[in-house]
Amino acid sequence: MYALLFHSAFNSFALLASVAPGKTRSCRDRRTNGLPPTLPTLTASVAGGTLLFCTLDVAVLQYQNQKLFQQLEAQKAEYSLCEDKYNKLKKQQETYEGIVAVVNNSWEQLVTDLESRSISTNESAKTRRDLQGSQKLKDGAFIPIQDDFLSRLFETGATECCSYSDSAGQMESHTQLTSETIKNILQNIVSSINWTWHVREDASSSLQDTCSEDGVQLRKSVNDHRMEVRSLLLGVNDLHLKHRLLTNNTHNLRDMDAVLKADQKCLAGELASTMPELEESNSKLASLKAQSDGSNVAPILYSKLGNKQSGIDVARNEKEIQDMEAFLKEIQDLIKSRMEEIGNLQERRIENLKKLVNIQNVLVDIKSVSSSGVFLMLKEQLDKSKMEMNQFRISLKKLQVEKDNFLWHEKEVNMEANVAVISGKICEFSKSRIAELEEELPKFIHDWIAMETKVEETLRELGRKDIIAGFKELVSSLPKEMVAMQSELEKLKDSSSEIHCLRAQVQSLSALLQREVDKLQSMLDKSAGLLHEIKNLHLVVVDLRESEQELNLFLDMDIMESRDMEYKAWAHVQCLKSSLDEHNLESRVKDAIEAEARTQQRLATAEAKIADLRQNLELSVRQIVKSSENLTSKHEEGLVYLSEIESIGQAYEDLRTQNQQLLQEITERDEYNIKLLMESVKARQLHDVVCREVGNMDKKLQEADSLMHFYCLKALRFDEELKVCSDQVAKLADDGRQSSVALGNAQRRLSDAYTESQKLRNSLNEVQVQVERSRLEVTDILIELEKERFNKRRIDEGLEAMTIKATSLRSQTEGSVVLEELQQEISEYRGILKCHICHERQKENLKLGQVFYDL
Repeated sequence: MYALLFHSAFNSFALLASVAPGKTRSCRDRRTNGLPPTLPTLTASVAGGTLLFCTLDVAVLQYQNQKLFQQLEAQKAEYSLCEDKYNKLKKQQETYEGIVAVVNNSWEQLVTDLESRSISTNESAKTRRDLQGSQKLKDGAFIPIQDDFLSRLFETGATECCSYSDSAGQMESHTQLTSETIKNILQNIVSSINWTWHVREDASSSLQDTCSEDGVQLRKSVNDHRMEVRSLLLGVNDLHLKHRLLTNNTHNLRDMDAVLKADQKCLAGELASTMPELEESNSKLASLKAQSDGSNVAPILYSKLGNKQSGIDVARNEKEIQDMEAFLKEIQDLIKSRMEEIGNLQERRIENLKKLVNIQNVLVDIKSVSSSGVFLMLKEQLDKSKMEMNQFRISLKKLQVEKDNFLWHEKEVNMEANVAVISGKICEFSKSRIAELEEELPKFIHDWIAMETKVEETLRELGRKDIIAGFKELVSSLPKEMVAMQSELEKLKDSSSEIHCLRAQVQSLSALLQREVDKLQSMLDKSAGLLHEIKNLHLVVVDLRESEQELNLFLDMDIMESRDMEYKAWAHVQCLKSSLDEHNLESRVKDAIEAEARTQQRLATAEAKIADLRQNLELSVRQIVKSSENLTSKHEEGLVYLSEIESIGQAYEDLRTQNQQLLQEITERDEYNIKLLMESVKARQLHDVVCREVGNMDKKLQEADSLMHFYCLKALRFDEELKVCSDQVAKLADDGRQSSVALGNAQRRLSDAYTESQKLRNSLNEVQVQVERSRLEVTDILIELEKERFNKRRIDEGLEAMTIKATSLRSQTEGSVVLEELQQEISEYRGILKCHICHERQKENLKLGQVFYDL
């Protein structure tokens, strides 16, 4: 680079030498007495090139320093914004901690108030309590006071739960989960309610034996007590719900605490990343100080001469020395400005270090808060509430399973009831059908007698042999047909039983199919909801991608704008450089022309003064020797200055590299600022959520205060009523013994009723079995009736055919002698056809008459 600058300077001065006339060149050659003319031009070119290079470097450095100063100011503004955000978050955390402390204090006060109220009510109840920890069940077993209340509610039907075992299981799971204070409170409340319940029972039993008016009043008071007990139960359930809501709120607050911890970790990472950057900036400042201290004294370049030098060259050297002195002043001003900038940077560094120390102190305070006892207590409470929530979820799942089983059992019971109703209807239909058949039996008997008479008439006719043969064939075929009919009847019975089984299976399968369809419908609804959520998430992802693309486009536009600005600045610098070169060339050409005119004038005067100059030659030679010595020293100083310029060039290259690094850091800071903006938006959203939760907590606290006031009023009412009840209990203590005897009798009656109900259930089961059997028998009878109808139709058709034949035979064989023989044969066949029960004869393979007789 320096070689190119020297070469350009040498070419420019060669052009200037070519423009000058030949006379001056000859005169200079004469007066320099054989000195080489290239030395002064080379020194001048070197000085001009270095001047141009230094001015350009200084301009570029100033521009870059301005840009860096602007970027530093922008970073300072961003840092102040981040600090303000951090202070806001810290204030929000302080308010959040205050809210949590207020909530905890209010919850503790509420628990203590409840405990004190329950203890006072329990103590007032214990003074007049006759039941000391246990009561008897129907079977004679003992149960504790905690479960006595629930057992009585189950017996009276006041509760709406499934069974006593379920409530007891819930009670056990709840007592395992809750704390000791809540256990004591609930035990006291249950014991007081139990005592009031027993007082109410004793009062009701005694007053039933006494006057009716007092009984009505006591019933009203008992109903009031029952309503108040129900209201107390509802209040306890409300307290449980509020406790669950508070656990949910504490869970949300814990999530907020985790988010704040993550923000603290991010700030710690940023501190760790800014510390090495500060160290690098310190090293850079130290190097800049060293360079400024080394460049406080600026050397001056002079050209080296030989043994002789003209006055014109001396004047030129003086001008160059003045130019160099002006340049030195400018450099000193730049050094002063740089020193001021370095001082400002040191002050900013000190401020940044103070801020870092403050941030570290804040981090230490946060760590101390996170390790404090209150914070650990909150963590333990949150863990306990989590365990309680998990166990409550398990109990809810169990209750849902039990509910499904109960619903399924209820459906089965309804199906059995419907089957019983259907069987009853079938029995009624079968009875009515049997009555109809009994009414139709005498008609069939009358028809049978008519058929016998017709057969006797037909036997009298001619062609008895054919008729007898056909009749014998009919008689022989009847047993086979009866066997076939019996096999068909058995098949039909089997098929009917199979049909009934298949119907039951179809009903069960239809119920299962309905359940599966319901499950599938619920799954389809859930899948539709999930698909809707997935679509919403896809839309959110698309929006985020579009926003990311827009941000990338903005970044690309900013980068292109910065590059365009750099290119424009570089082009402007090149234009300024070329204009400076042209201006210097023109000024030098003008100076050379003026110098030539002056030299011509001076030559005219010099030829007149040669004599005087010859006299002064000896003095000038001595001065020249002195000046040559001075020039050698100055030349050495010029070499030192050139070495310093080289070091400045190296420093300039180092500054360029540093500027590139700073640009990279600025881009990284821009990305970090974008992240900070996103985090600030998230922090605002979290702040809004916290504000909403605080409002909800305030509302809940107000509701809890109102409930506390309501419970206090109720407790006062209970105290007054307990006093009245205690007075009444003193009067009714004697009547209680009679009521105990009555209760024993009632228990015996209940046990007898229970045994009778068991017997009735057994009898109902037997009746159901008999009904099913009768239903099967009715189906068999209906099948046999259908078969008998079919046989009757066939017999009617045969009888019609026989009547036709008999009429034809009767017309042919009236008045014949063979009628007597035919009547004898008919009587024999009639004896064969008649039942053995009626005439005490054996009937072989014939069951038709027996069937009609049985019917």
